[in-house]
Amino acid sequence: MTGSRYCLCGCVAAALALTAFAARAQQVDLVVPPAAVSGAIAPADETFALFAASMSLAQIEGAGLVLKKGSRSDVREFAQSTVRVHTQALDELRRIAAARGLKLPPAPTGRHADMVTKLSGVAAPDLEDAFVQRFGVDAHKEAIALYERHATEGHDAALRRHALTTTAALRERMTAAQKLVHATGATR
Repeated sequence: MTGSRYCLCGCVAAALALTAFAARAQQVDLVVPPAAVSGAIAPADETFALFAASMSLAQIEGAGLVLKKGSRSDVREFAQSTVRVHTQALDELRRIAAARGLKLPPAPTGRHADMVTKLSGVAAPDLEDAFVQRFGVDAHKEAIALYERHATEGHDAALRRHALTTTAALRERMTAAQKLVHATGATR
């Protein structure tokens, strides 16, 4: 009877862990579908790298839209800085991924691709405010949480270091965006 109780407790614990994993995976699947994970490295590391690459690519494309259509100098400077910071982070991530045989996406995927598509459909007068709020504040909040988690929970030492060092740049981007939002009263 005691053995079956332990077995039952173990099965319940495993089911709860699987449910939590599935819930987390479902959130990530919006950007990184299961078919995209090749098994080149630990799944958590690979998913992080794919998500981080997609996010940086979206940031670069979104900033590019603002640089083409925007007119406010403060937002254009923010967009230029966004391109610089995310290009640097993406180049470092590509270097790490290549050394591990991991292929990163060439363009934003899933939800990140949708963000760029939605921004491209925003009318010119609202484009800059939408970029600052959605890409500058909202997306960076999510990215910071992901990078901080990976810096402590990731398996690959180089990806953990990348997550740790990039978090500071992401925080700077978000802070700069928040200042723009407060200065202009931008809303969603």
